[in-house]
Amino acid sequence: MRYYLSIEKNIAVFEQYKALWSARGIIGIRANTMTEGIEKAIEIENNKSNDLFFIDIVADDIDYMAQLKILSEATNAPILIATSNPDDKEHHQALNNGADFYGKYCETTEQNIEAVISAISSIERRAKKQGFSSEIMIYSGIMLTPSYRNIIFINEKEVELFKIEFDILYFFMENCGKTLTYEQIYKNVWHEDYDETAKNAVWAAVGRLRDKLKAALNGTDYIETVRDVGYRFRYLSN
Repeated sequence: MRYYLSIEKNIAVFEQYKALWSARGIIGIRANTMTEGIEKAIEIENNKSNDLFFIDIVADDIDYMAQLKILSEATNAPILIATSNPDDKEHHQALNNGADFYGKYCETTEQNIEAVISAISSIERRAKKQGFSSEIMIYSGIMLTPSYRNIIFINEKEVELFKIEFDILYFFMENCGKTLTYEQIYKNVWHEDYDETAKNAVWAAVGRLRDKLKAALNGTDYIETVRDVGYRFRYLSN
């Protein structure tokens, strides 16, 4: 199946374009946020029987720039930025962050569709992108990727972490629902031999990470303390 992914908030406009693309044999999927768009792009890319024809981002109502590079890593599909108010600085920044095209809306929907097809044809003539990253993690409102070693996204907002905190969170998310001992955490994050003094380092780092997550999640705590053993990263549905 061939799909396109539109990251936009206007459902009525999306439905209008979806009908026109459907006539061309291409199924439209809408995402309301960049995080949701990245998740859906990965899902389509991982299904080898599907083809993600392109991704368009409606720049007028989506705050997209901070996560654009992650989206570019997550997919081989062309990424097109559409706006009613083009800006030269934004144009250059978008292309530097992974977009393949940045342009102004045409006067009619049909002209917009033809412009998209022309842009994709031009992109496909250039060298194809390398494979997408399988290391992007999206988990109940939290998104991280090793490409950003000190920044995660929680419900679309940037949260800054120290490297140790980032590595602990990555290890937790890899092992969601499993009880992880202090020794396992220390060896996998610090890459050093474990002794009893190392437990204090784990306590301190996990405590800082927990505080930052709770602050960004309105007090919700993902990290469960397993007494005398370690920690468990719990699944909490949105």
